[in-house]
Amino acid sequence: MSESTPKSRGKEAGWNSRLGMILAVAGGAVGFGNFLRFPGLAAQYGGGAFMIAYFCSLLLMGIPLAWVEWAVGRRGGALGGHSPSSIFMLVTRSRWWKYVGLLGVAAPLAISFYYLFLESWTLGYAWKMVCGEFAEVTDFKGTFGEFVGVAENGAAFDVSRSSFLWCFLVAFVLNYWLMYRGIGKGIEWFCKWSLPVLLLTSLVIMVRVLTLGTPDAAHPDRSVEQGLGYMWNPNKVVLESRNEEGDWKILQMLPQNDSAVLQVKEAQVAASGGAERIREITISEGLMNPSLWLAAAGQIFWSLSVCFGSVCTYASYVKKKDDIALSALTANSANEVVEVGIAGMMIVPAAVAFLGVAAAAASSTFGLGFEVLPQVFAEMPGGRVFGTLFFGLLFLAAVTSSISLIQPAIAFLEEFWLLRRRQSIVLVGFMAFLGTLAVSWFSKGLVGLDTMDFWVGTLGLYILAFCFIVIFCFKMGLKEGYAELQLGADIDLPFWVMYVAKWVSPMILLAIFLSWLYENVFGTSCPQIENLLNGEPGAYVPLGWAFLVLVFMGMVAWSSRRFHSKVKSLQSRLPIS
Repeated sequence: MSESTPKSRGKEAGWNSRLGMILAVAGGAVGFGNFLRFPGLAAQYGGGAFMIAYFCSLLLMGIPLAWVEWAVGRRGGALGGHSPSSIFMLVTRSRWWKYVGLLGVAAPLAISFYYLFLESWTLGYAWKMVCGEFAEVTDFKGTFGEFVGVAENGAAFDVSRSSFLWCFLVAFVLNYWLMYRGIGKGIEWFCKWSLPVLLLTSLVIMVRVLTLGTPDAAHPDRSVEQGLGYMWNPNKVVLESRNEEGDWKILQMLPQNDSAVLQVKEAQVAASGGAERIREITISEGLMNPSLWLAAAGQIFWSLSVCFGSVCTYASYVKKKDDIALSALTANSANEVVEVGIAGMMIVPAAVAFLGVAAAAASSTFGLGFEVLPQVFAEMPGGRVFGTLFFGLLFLAAVTSSISLIQPAIAFLEEFWLLRRRQSIVLVGFMAFLGTLAVSWFSKGLVGLDTMDFWVGTLGLYILAFCFIVIFCFKMGLKEGYAELQLGADIDLPFWVMYVAKWVSPMILLAIFLSWLYENVFGTSCPQIENLLNGEPGAYVPLGWAFLVLVFMGMVAWSSRRFHSKVKSLQSRLPIS
C-alpha cells in the first residue's frame, strides 16, 4: 500500500460551491442553541439589557473567534490536514500539538453522543404533533419526562411507554447516511435544501405567532405585543411576587403609560400584604448584573459553534485563495438571523401570549421547548400543524449541527490510518452508537446527558477555545494570521480586529471560564461532581465511554506512521519540530 494519501480521497473531500460551504457552516451553528437556549435565556433575563450584552459579546468575542478558527483551519488544510489534530500539528510545526488537537476530534464526537439523544426528542415530538397526542394532555412536564425516561434508567427504551428508541434509530441512520455520502454529496447537499426549508418553515410559524394578538380576552396582559416588549424593551415596569424561598419573580409586565392599569395594580399590591410589589427595571440595572453578561457571552460561544473543531475541519477543505473573511461573517450573520430574527421573535412572544410572562421567565432551556411550547401549540388555532412544523424544523436544525460534530473524527481516521470514508464511518458510527446508548440508557434525571454536557460540552470546549487563540495569536502570529484571513478575501478587515482577537476576546472568554469554574467546580454544590463522588452509574458510564474514545484517538495518533511520512514531505519548506 502506498505511503501517501490515496488519490480517491482528494476527489471525495471538498466543497462543490462557496454557497454550499457557507450553508454547511451556518447549518453547523444553527441548532438547539438557536431555538431552545437563546429564547430560554432571553426570557429568564428579561430581554432588553440581555440583548445589549448579547450583541456586545457577538462583536467582541463571537465574530473574532470565528475568524480565528477559519484562518487556522484553512492554513492547516493547505498544509494537508483536515482534522483538528493534524491541523494543530502542521500549523504549530510541532508533533506534540497533534495530541492537543485530539480534544477537537474527541470532544465534538462525544457531544454528538448526547446530541443524537436530543435529536430523537425533536423527531418524537414532531410525530406526537402529527398524531395529535397533545390534544388531551394536561401534564406536559410529565409527558416529557415519560418520553425521555426520567423516571428510571432504561425507561426511554420501553417501547410500550416511549417511542424514543425508534426515533433514535431514524436519527442515527439519517446522520450517518449523510456522512457516508461525503462532504459535497452529503453534508453540502443536505444543508443546501434543509436550511432554506428550515428558514421558510420558521418564517411561516413566526408570521402566525406575530398575528395572534391577544389570544385570551380574559388575560389582556398576555399578548404578542407584551411578549415583544418583554424581549426588546430594556426599561420595564413589572409586577413581582415573592415565592416560598423569599425570592422575587416577575408575575406580569405592566404598561408604563397607562395610569388606570397602574392604579388597579397598586391597589392589588397594597392588599397583598407584602407578597407582591411593582418595580421598574432600568437598563442600567440590567447591565450591572454580572450573571446576565456571562449568560449572554456564553450563548454567543455556543450559538456560533466557535472553537468546537467543526468549523476548523470545514475550513480545511476551502481552497487556498477562496474567501474566508466574508464567508465566516456571512455564515455567522445567517445564524444570527435565525436565532434573533426568527427564533427569538417566534418563541418568546408565543410563550408570553398564551402562558404569561411568569411562565416564560420561569422556564428552563428544555422546559421552554418541550414543556411550555407543546402547551402553546395545543391552545393555538391550527397549533397541531404549526407544532409539527416547529419540531420538524428543530429536527432538521439538529441534524445539520450533529453532522458537523461527526466530520472531525471521520477526517482524523482518514488521515492517520488512511482509511477510506466508508471504513471511517463504520468505526465512528459504532463508537457513536454505543456512546448514545450509554447516555440515553442512564436517563434517570437525565444524569447521563447532564454529565456529558458538563465535562465535555462545557469544560472541554473552553480549553479548546484557548488552544485556537494560542495557535492563531502566538504560533501563527497576528501578522501571519491577518495575511491568511486577507488571502482571497472579498472584504478588507482592519488590523485592529487582530488585537481584539488577541486581548479582548480571551479576556471575555477567561471571565466566563473562571466564573463557570467558581460556580460549578469550586462552588458549594455541583451535582455533576457529587454524582461522580457518590458513584452514580449515570455519571460514570457516559463519561468513561467518552474517555475511552479519547484514549483510542490518542493511540491512533501515536501509532500512525503513514501520516507522518506525508508530513516529512513538507519539511523542506515547513520544518516540523
